[in-house]
Amino acid sequence: MDDHVLLVAEMVCRPEDADEFGRLLEDFGAACRAEDGCLSFEVLRSGGTPGRFVSIERYTDGAAFAAHRASEHFREVGLGRVMPLTTAREVRMYVPAGDVTPAAG
Repeated sequence: MDDHVLLVAEMVCRPEDADEFGRLLEDFGAACRAEDGCLSFEVLRSGGTPGRFVSIERYTDGAAFAAHRASEHFREVGLGRVMPLTTAREVRMYVPAGDVTPAAG
């Protein structure tokens, strides 16, 4: 069964930081795409709200995502440079529907 992990991260920064924020996210995405377990990493910017971005990331499995979070570029760029400019953030993780056991109720 395909057990990939998909992450959708919505991020907001101040409008005056938006160009730098976008460059940092693109650099971060390039480093992430070089990871063995990263299948894709796309960065998108809102056309109507300059400081609103979304990244759509796909990893081969949970172990690949854990390795991503343990990587040097995650610490240096993601946590060290992107997060300080982030004013709001929501991250959602998805797995293939067949991999999830429905909650009782």
